[in-house]
Amino acid sequence: MCPHAPDAYTPINSLSRFRKRFSSRWPLDRLGRPFWVFFVAAFFLDFGFDLYFFLYNLFLVSLHYDERAIGFISSAVTIGNVVGSIPVSILVRRFGLQKLLLFCFIAAPIIAICRTATLWMPAQIVLAFLMGIALSAWPVCFAPTVAKITTDETRVFAFSITFATGIGTGTLAGLAGGYLPEMFHRANGLGSQANGMRFVLIAAAVIAMIGACPVSKLKISSAAAPSNRKTFVFHPFLLRFLPAFAVWSIVTGSFTPFAPVFFHKQLGISLQHVGVIFSASELVQFCTVLLVPLLYRRIGVIAGIFTAQLLTGVAVLGLGRAHSTGYAVAWYLAFTGAQFTAGPGFYGMLMSRMPESERSSASAIQNIAGALSGAGASTLTGMLIVRLGYGPVFNLNAALTICAVLLVLRCLSARNDPQQNASPILASHEC
Repeated sequence: MCPHAPDAYTPINSLSRFRKRFSSRWPLDRLGRPFWVFFVAAFFLDFGFDLYFFLYNLFLVSLHYDERAIGFISSAVTIGNVVGSIPVSILVRRFGLQKLLLFCFIAAPIIAICRTATLWMPAQIVLAFLMGIALSAWPVCFAPTVAKITTDETRVFAFSITFATGIGTGTLAGLAGGYLPEMFHRANGLGSQANGMRFVLIAAAVIAMIGACPVSKLKISSAAAPSNRKTFVFHPFLLRFLPAFAVWSIVTGSFTPFAPVFFHKQLGISLQHVGVIFSASELVQFCTVLLVPLLYRRIGVIAGIFTAQLLTGVAVLGLGRAHSTGYAVAWYLAFTGAQFTAGPGFYGMLMSRMPESERSSASAIQNIAGALSGAGASTLTGMLIVRLGYGPVFNLNAALTICAVLLVLRCLSARNDPQQNASPILASHEC
């Protein structure tokens, strides 16, 4: 028995090595209770508002609003989000992250419910604007909160799993939004189909509001540490970060809004099959975002970001030159997966490089830069498609991807910033 005793423990030792290796790549046990409390809150908010926004425009159509009116209402939400970002960041510095998060989780759902109760167009626009302001607290507070409740070693993974879950809730929300209104309409005799949609919209807002309960249990300091800087705008890293992020936001915001039109009108794919394609793209995004920590730990955050950008450029060129529907779908899935891989790297990098007292302000500026870049890109892309078709748009998108890569290498690489070399999150790790 004794000579063979060491062999008897080999499976246990192998299991132990596997657990250590798994933990180093997927540090679930090191994220801590505060992160998981916040994760639950984010899940309720993501699912509730994914369902709400999926269904709301269809609700307006059922009330006989035309596309022009829907466009004005949707723009009001975006404008409110941009307008609210800077005031919210100032309030965060005064009152802390938790209070502004609670404001978002309570005010936004209440306004969302009010939007379902009025048919007056001016009221719709005003409420949409106010809802955008209330929701602006989420992107402003999201990244600083994750940064505050994680460490440098776990931050990218925390962003990845939160982004992936948000993508997954989008898939669930699409399915729920497609079936629930009709189910409630038939089961409860709610009259018109609009009433069934209104019931689901109110339920979606209530689901989002449930997230206020875990947020209230978060232990986040009420105010950030005082900063010697008079303004966050002059932080040198933020000034280098914004051009790279803005150009990348142009890339991600240009073709993506027109993808359904491309598949339906350009390739002649039925709407039902377009829905299947986009469900598949959500699944691809979910998987790739979860794999981000493995990529970044292997080659580093900077290398991970520009690898994702290069793959995005290759995919968009392939999409523009695809000669069959199957190849076009495959390249599109690669495109969506690659572009979402860069997001956690950008967010984690900014939060790790900014002083804690300036994270909310930097997050607000990042939100504004991304929103304005994406909105401008979609407008110009639509004009180019009408005038020149999709081919030049794909080529321009690929060229902008190269510009984004060069900006990341020039502005954000460690060799251009000595302090960045000291940050564990930006170092290259070997597994």
